[in-house]
Amino acid sequence: MSKVPKKKRKKLTTKAILGLIFVLAFIVVFVCIGITWRYIEVFDDSHYGTAFTLTHTASRIIDGEKALGYQETGQTDDYYQQVQEFLELLQTEGDLDRAYVFVPSENERVIIWDTDAADGNALGTRQPFEGDFKESAMASLSGDTEKNSYVDENNDKLTITAFSPLSDKNGNSVALVAAEFKGENLLIKIVDFNLATLMIVLVSSIIPILIYYRKTKKGVLMPIKRLNSAAKEMVEDLETEKVISPDIHTGDEIEELSDSFEQMNIELRDYIRQLRIATAEKERIGAELNMARDIQAAQLPNTFPAFPDRKDFDIYASMTPAKEVGGDFYDFFLVDDDHLAMVIADVSGKGIPASLFMMISKILVKNRLKAGDSPAAALEKVNNQLIETNNIKPKQFVTVWLAVLELSTGRGKAANAGHEHPVLKRADGAYELLEYRHSPPVSLIRGLRFREHDFEMKPGDRLFVYTDGVAEAMNSDHELYGTERLLEVLNSDPNASPQQVLENVTNGIDVFVGDAEQFDDFTMLGFLYRGADGDNTDTE
Repeated sequence: MSKVPKKKRKKLTTKAILGLIFVLAFIVVFVCIGITWRYIEVFDDSHYGTAFTLTHTASRIIDGEKALGYQETGQTDDYYQQVQEFLELLQTEGDLDRAYVFVPSENERVIIWDTDAADGNALGTRQPFEGDFKESAMASLSGDTEKNSYVDENNDKLTITAFSPLSDKNGNSVALVAAEFKGENLLIKIVDFNLATLMIVLVSSIIPILIYYRKTKKGVLMPIKRLNSAAKEMVEDLETEKVISPDIHTGDEIEELSDSFEQMNIELRDYIRQLRIATAEKERIGAELNMARDIQAAQLPNTFPAFPDRKDFDIYASMTPAKEVGGDFYDFFLVDDDHLAMVIADVSGKGIPASLFMMISKILVKNRLKAGDSPAAALEKVNNQLIETNNIKPKQFVTVWLAVLELSTGRGKAANAGHEHPVLKRADGAYELLEYRHSPPVSLIRGLRFREHDFEMKPGDRLFVYTDGVAEAMNSDHELYGTERLLEVLNSDPNASPQQVLENVTNGIDVFVGDAEQFDDFTMLGFLYRGADGDNTDTE
């Protein structure tokens, strides 16, 4: 028997390690995302927030009208110097890189105050005013609080500029105060921060993971591995009485599984032992049944042609049991040189009890006919003999058709004890049922007298008798074969020999039944009478 190729599987240890790595990676990613989000939030609060607060404070203190005046005159005074000192204070206290005030124009900005000026006086300095910087500054000048900052990322450097407008005496925004913060690129700082976080998580997780893995390996992986090895050993060693014990003591469900496995192993060994005993017993019974079948078959005439030296008749019979042994039987024999006895019978029930009753009935019937009893007398004596010993419940009985034919004249006597109607074909006619009133079966009523009737056969006449297993053969649709189909098969080849007649009927039943199971024995006997001179050969 070829083995089914095994699918390559991952070991449980490998799965556990991969699972731990996956969990750790998930935790690290989750932590990095959370820290990044928090870092950006803190960065916004500490830098954007500070810059906006400082510029907003300065915009309330610095006079925009004076800023325009300084632009026009180019002259400074004490107020100018006070504002310059105020901006320098904001720069120092707010940790800014630059604080300045400028008046925007079309393509340039005019610096009024600037903490980044070398001499402390940047009045009138002109700088380019374009691009995103210009767009953000002009949006702030127009009062758009959504665009009051500008971020410039240059390689690994970051510059953040916050704007607040300065108003003139009419409340018009005429200048901008700007707070500038320079630092490292935010993305680079985040990446560096996350790398540091990752290293910290990895280093701090190694020892707990190793401890968890060792405990898991000892408490889960190794016990399961022992269970697996025990199961393989049990499968490979089913023929012995050895009980495989995984010997697991984990104090949890795995130990319960181990105990259940050991109990299953004990029960399986016991089941296999009982099965082995039952199989041996079944084989012994099977051998005995086969022997009983052979013995039963040997008791029936089974050599054909049965009477090769006789030209005045031809006879053929068969019995097919539904089980190893059956309750049907047939018999034919010469009572003397001029009288032929024919018997076909069906014992109630199936199997060995029916076969034993069949053997007794056959011997008793044959002995009575051999002693010269008529069919009716033979049945009366056999009936009484069987009843004396028939104490089985339910009581067994047997249906019998038997006849004794005088071969020289074709005249005979027949008796039917509850059996099927025989089928007769005259030389110039078709097969037809011979229906008449029957006697009860044998072994039912003590002292019963059986009916007997005379019949006569002409050269070329044929007789076909059978048990109820023929007419009551059933297909998968629970339809009975019936006598109509039987007659149709018989008349499809009316001049067939007795042997061919039985083969035709058997084939017809097989086609009708198909795959349906045979529930009853079926037995058949075919007879051709040629006459005393034996020259009626044209009918075969």
